[in-house]
Amino acid sequence: MKISVAFIVYNGANYMITQLDSILAQTYKVHEIIVIEDASTDNTKEIINRYSRESPGLFHIKYNKENLGSYKSIEKAIQNCSGDIIILADHDDYWESNKVETIIKWFEENPNMEGLMTNGLLIDDSGDINFKYFLWDSMSFPYEEITNSNELKLYINTVENCATGATMAIKNNLSVLKKPFPTIKYLIHDRWLAINLAEKNSLGILNEKLIRYRIHSAQETGGKQNEIEKYISINKNLLIENIEIDSFKTLKFILNKIEINLQIQNEISKIENKNFDNTNYIAILKNKHTIYLEYGFEKWPILSYLRKFKKLFIA
Repeated sequence: MKISVAFIVYNGANYMITQLDSILAQTYKVHEIIVIEDASTDNTKEIINRYSRESPGLFHIKYNKENLGSYKSIEKAIQNCSGDIIILADHDDYWESNKVETIIKWFEENPNMEGLMTNGLLIDDSGDINFKYFLWDSMSFPYEEITNSNELKLYINTVENCATGATMAIKNNLSVLKKPFPTIKYLIHDRWLAINLAEKNSLGILNEKLIRYRIHSAQETGGKQNEIEKYISINKNLLIENIEIDSFKTLKFILNKIEINLQIQNEISKIENKNFDNTNYIAILKNKHTIYLEYGFEKWPILSYLRKFKKLFIA
């Protein structure tokens, strides 16, 4: 099975050496590393060129003439990958040595699945591990309560995208990978990929800590902060903890998500050349005031809350 790494970097000189070394040290060797260098202003180019010279034929580098940002850069990286499996990589994290081997084994055991997301350890600017929280804890993702692909799809479509791009691996036969990623407000690459996979019930979750996910002030995506505790606090305020919640506010949050996800599904429909059944979602938006009255004034744990009215979402 041929493995490609989609690696994007912008001003990564402070961290990328650790990440590149961790990729090269895998127990299962990758076949190509597609690098998109996003017009860095530090010595990122010199570092990546040195690694390329030391591993002839492994690195394939594309230099952006101007800074495109992570969304368009990862699109470009993915579209240049030729492997059977594409593993996404950020320049400021680093991988456990068995990451690729574990991912390959999972795909072999789940041949009908097209994507995978995993858990990770949290590290700070200096690389120290926070043992109090793991990556999924920081997102309040109730992975122990997700019992099947329909519930994962429901969670992604109505609560939050729980897939972090740096933990994702995808098969290279996805049709959406061959077309430009759509430009939709608030849409980032991991959410685009996760919704595509979830719509097909083809996204798996694996509670293995296969990366060390760095929290630092210079990061571009994910709402990352200087301090891990602050990062987790902010995420828990943005999401809904798996405790009692204010159902009215939660419904408003969920309905806003649905409106955005309808736009995303329309883009998927264009690419897949087929229509998804959005009847339920559209009906919800048309009748949201009635739904507020019926569901909006009680308190429920989040997963129980979703299960209570998931008949609205799943025909």
